[in-house]
Amino acid sequence: MSHDPSLVIIGGSNSLLRDGWVDQLKKLHPEPERVVKLSIGMATTAMGIYRLLACKDLPPDPVILWEYSLNESHYFEHRNPVRGLLYHTRWLFEICARRGYRVLPVLLYNKAEAEAEEPNTYRQILAKVLRRYRLKPLDARRFWQRKFPDMPVDALYKDHPHYSTETAFPKALTRMALRRAKDATVPEDSIPQRGFAGRDLRILTPPQAKSEPFANRIITCDTYPMTSPLRIPMNGRLLACFMLSSQDQTAINFRSGQTAKGPYSAQISGRDGGPPVLLKHLLLWNPKSPPLEADGELMILPQEMGDQRPVVQHTMAWRRKEPLDAAGGGLIGVLAEVDG
Repeated sequence: MSHDPSLVIIGGSNSLLRDGWVDQLKKLHPEPERVVKLSIGMATTAMGIYRLLACKDLPPDPVILWEYSLNESHYFEHRNPVRGLLYHTRWLFEICARRGYRVLPVLLYNKAEAEAEEPNTYRQILAKVLRRYRLKPLDARRFWQRKFPDMPVDALYKDHPHYSTETAFPKALTRMALRRAKDATVPEDSIPQRGFAGRDLRILTPPQAKSEPFANRIITCDTYPMTSPLRIPMNGRLLACFMLSSQDQTAINFRSGQTAKGPYSAQISGRDGGPPVLLKHLLLWNPKSPPLEADGELMILPQEMGDQRPVVQHTMAWRRKEPLDAAGGGLIGVLAEVDG
């Protein structure tokens, strides 16, 4: 085995591009089978938590390359509060700390951010979080400015969120990532009294519901149709929901006792030629709407909307449809923060 560490990439669509920086990692790493992609596009670190917790065959002693800052900055620009986004990011760092995983944050930027004179609020607070956990990021914007000062931004990017794969930049960034990964450190919370002591995260599923297997080149999992109520034993705080979404899904409510959240759209837009289902998440709390506290059981209920409109989160969609005719997709699980 080489001295280069095993690498696990948790990030967005830039790490899934053909001939992008992660494909370059596989080409440059002496043992490409030790480069594992857990990335999902159009998502945030909450999805990364699911992918990490659900993965059963991580390579030994990996370095986690966290690459969701571009996505989360985009979510922030679409009115997702920074506190909620970075709460999940902090939880990812906490999981890595508990498991002894080293972390290298790889900070990518969209085209507008690359050209901007000042970072947005998300970027400013993220910098504080990284300092709190004593993590030193690989900053793609600074790397571009320092190593490619003559490359115009229009050449650097394929489109607004994606870097071009036709320049020397991705390979150069990859070489730097390989070098920096060797010096990556385990996250260390410098303010532990405000951390996650006494808490844990769980991916929970409905044990009595009939499941349907799903597999593609990215993920293998069980899904649970959301056309009838799903019951999940749960004591804790509901942070997120993971599902395979289609354009035929319904709206869903989350309920425990007399407390409910929703309804939320579980639909994606039906693009011509696009995949019939996509792995998606719903972020189910924010600073103005605390997490639902489940006391014994969480119910996920389909809801007929009639002429009303559910909550439609960023990257989701809604169209009026016949009641409960959902086809394809289903619940994968929920992310619960539990005590003990």
